[in-house]
Amino acid sequence: MVLAVVGLLLTVPPTVHAAPSDQMGVDPPAAESSDPQSLDPQPSPGVDPRFADTARLEAFLDGVMGAQMREKSIGGAVVAVVGGGQVLMAKGYGHADATRERPVDPAATLFRIGSVSKLFTWIAVMQQVEAGALDLDTDVNEYLDFPIPAHPGGPITLRHLLTHSPGFEEDSRDLFIEEVDLGGWLAPRVPARVRPPGEFGAYSNYGTSLAGYIVERVSGLPWDDYLESRILLPLGMGRTTGRQPLPSELAGDMSQGLEGTDGRWEERPFEVLGGSGPAGSMSATGLDMARFMMAMLPSGRQELEAILRPETLELMMARALVHDFRVNAQGLGFYEKSSHGLRILGHGGNTRWFHSDLALIPELDVGIFVSYNSSRGAELSFGPFLNAVLDQYFPQPPPTVDLREGWEERLAAVSGTWRFNRASYTTFQKAVGLVSGLRIQPAAEEGVLLVPSLMGGQMRMVEEEPFLFRELVGETRLAFRVDGEGRATHAFLSLTPMMVLERAHWSTLPAIHLPVLGGGLVLFLGVLVAGAGRLLRRIRRTPPASAVSSRPEPGPALRRARLLLVGAAAGWTGFAVGAVVLLSDPWAILSSPFTGLRAVLALPVVASLLAAAAAVWWVLALRRGEEGGWIRWRIGAMVAVSGLMAWSLHTWNLLGWRF
Repeated sequence: MVLAVVGLLLTVPPTVHAAPSDQMGVDPPAAESSDPQSLDPQPSPGVDPRFADTARLEAFLDGVMGAQMREKSIGGAVVAVVGGGQVLMAKGYGHADATRERPVDPAATLFRIGSVSKLFTWIAVMQQVEAGALDLDTDVNEYLDFPIPAHPGGPITLRHLLTHSPGFEEDSRDLFIEEVDLGGWLAPRVPARVRPPGEFGAYSNYGTSLAGYIVERVSGLPWDDYLESRILLPLGMGRTTGRQPLPSELAGDMSQGLEGTDGRWEERPFEVLGGSGPAGSMSATGLDMARFMMAMLPSGRQELEAILRPETLELMMARALVHDFRVNAQGLGFYEKSSHGLRILGHGGNTRWFHSDLALIPELDVGIFVSYNSSRGAELSFGPFLNAVLDQYFPQPPPTVDLREGWEERLAAVSGTWRFNRASYTTFQKAVGLVSGLRIQPAAEEGVLLVPSLMGGQMRMVEEEPFLFRELVGETRLAFRVDGEGRATHAFLSLTPMMVLERAHWSTLPAIHLPVLGGGLVLFLGVLVAGAGRLLRRIRRTPPASAVSSRPEPGPALRRARLLLVGAAAGWTGFAVGAVVLLSDPWAILSSPFTGLRAVLALPVVASLLAAAAAVWWVLALRRGEEGGWIRWRIGAMVAVSGLMAWSLHTWNLLGWRF
């Protein structure tokens, strides 16, 4: 199953945009000159000197974007860089539609910014905290018209929501649906509470949407009205909206989601995030995002005060949930993306087709925003684009391999299969864990740890200090928490401060379950073939093999057991076929009313019941001493394999209806 990780949204004088290329992903030609009011080619002395040469900055980013867009087949993108209270660069690349007739214009073209929208939701919450209407440490049930169930760990507060630590399990169902009533979407979909609030972060779209609904209730304004009147209009962000569908005055400038296939671009429909709008519904232009970033930086104090007190923003950017002080932490909404010796704050955002990233470097008064309109943009927005900029302007020496005493034992202690705690524990979505484990293991080189990259491939890491590792080529860090026996129990990746890696229990290892399920299906497919052969012989009145050989014909109890196992085999095989059909459109699995999924999940239940009945007849045949030779043990083996398959599916919440 594919989870979607979902996720910023003034009209200003037009700046540069790139003309459409003649081929997919080809670097666009030079841009037109910019309006000096929106992009000053002579930045003031307040601009960090490394970014003061805007021509050099633009030339560098042209090269980065051209290469990355070619490599990943990206249709269009927008980049904005601000510093010293100015827009240093805002530029569009590629095209906004499949015909390449609309070049991306940073002043006009809207991109979906996904979860970057969450920053606006957190600002809205803090506005109401400033007004005294909300308190960060009050039980959220005090503000809701439906209950959040109790948990032994205590009530959920807004502070927990802002740090993604309410203790909810992940539930990605019905994110992309047409329903837009916020309260009506939230009330029947409260996720299970699987850990005490405040213990660990586990990124939650539901938690953010819940916070938006609380703002809606205490302010008396519908969410989109609040967003526009209290944040967007005061900041002059006239070409940004969270409304779905888009207002008519903006709809014509919306970039299409693009998919590159066979040398052609295909347009994807506008994604509606249903009732989870505060978590990721916003659409914005590059220049509007530049204006937002300037308000969040030190030189934007005057603009910021139109929506928030400076000390409140400082609180939001301070460390609020620290899993390990050696790696990045979560703030109240903003999370750390610190790297290359710099403290960086921001947020990423993804929908199915759009992928964005926003990074602020307060100490340099610099902000960087990028957004792509094609599905593979996630491979660039989640680190590679920002790292390219940081590598250019803030190069860091690579770490050295320093074999500290006990390194072999420490590498052994952290090795194994790990999973992010942003997961389902009580619903069928737990099955994602079958294919989502990260296998961490020592490399052939001494002192090097192999860690799977979130975007594919492997990171090679070395130890900086006990149980803290850093990439050999890169800045990513991985810290481990160790129990009293010296065994690593949790891991914290600098790229994902809002989530935690948990060591997978042996009983959930894919290396156990995939052979059980795969081997069992092969076995039962053979049972079906054999059963079909017996039926065909009976129709043709061909004597059974036992009639022309020394093998005895099985007794009546064994024959009944064999017949029941044929039915079980049909159930198991039907489940496998149905699962393949459903997975051809993973998003359909995550959308109501789940009719097809319910039907498919009924088949393992039927198969298990038939196998259990076969087991009863098999035991009865053994007690009677029925003839049957080796078929008795073959039936016993098939009963055992069916039991193992039932155990495996039960482990992953696929035996029955776990909704």
